[in-house]
Amino acid sequence: MNPCAIKSVKRPADYRPYQGNQAELMAYGEKLYKDTTLSSNGLSCATCHQGGNLFQASFAKAYPHEVAMAKNQFGMSQVFLDEMVQICMVAPMATKALGWESKELAAITTYVASLQTGFSPNPCAAKNPCAAKNPCAAKNPCVAKNPCAAKAAPCAAK
Repeated sequence: MNPCAIKSVKRPADYRPYQGNQAELMAYGEKLYKDTTLSSNGLSCATCHQGGNLFQASFAKAYPHEVAMAKNQFGMSQVFLDEMVQICMVAPMATKALGWESKELAAITTYVASLQTGFSPNPCAAKNPCAAKNPCAAKNPCVAKNPCAAKAAPCAAK
C-alpha cells in the first residue's frame, strides 16, 4: 500500500470534524452514500452496502474497533468510523480520501452511523467477498466493479 494512501486514511493529530446541523448532515450523507461520482470506478457506498451487505458483524460495535479491511490493507489495528469511510474511499472506490474537515466526510459518517442502529449482520458478510470459494460472492454487486478482484492478492488496494 502506498504510504501516502495510508496517511490519508488516518485521522490527523489536530483533527476537528466539520460541525453542522445533524438533520442536514444526515440528509446530505444519504445522498452522498448513493453518489457514484465520488469514486473513480462507478461505485458508491450503497453499491457494496445496500441493505447492510458487506458490513461485518463488528459494524454493530461502537467505534473505534478492529475492522479486517483496515487491518489487512492499511495495517490499522483499530479505526474510527470516519477513518473507515476514508478507507472505503481510497480502496474499493479507488479515489482520494475526503477532506478531514469537510462537510462531505461529516455527512457520510453521520449517515453511516445511523445505519448501525438496528443493524443485523448478513450471514455472508463474515466471509471474504474476494475469496474464490465464497458462496456469497455471486450476490455481491461490487465483485464485477472491484478494482482489486483480478489481483493475485485478493482485495489488495491498488
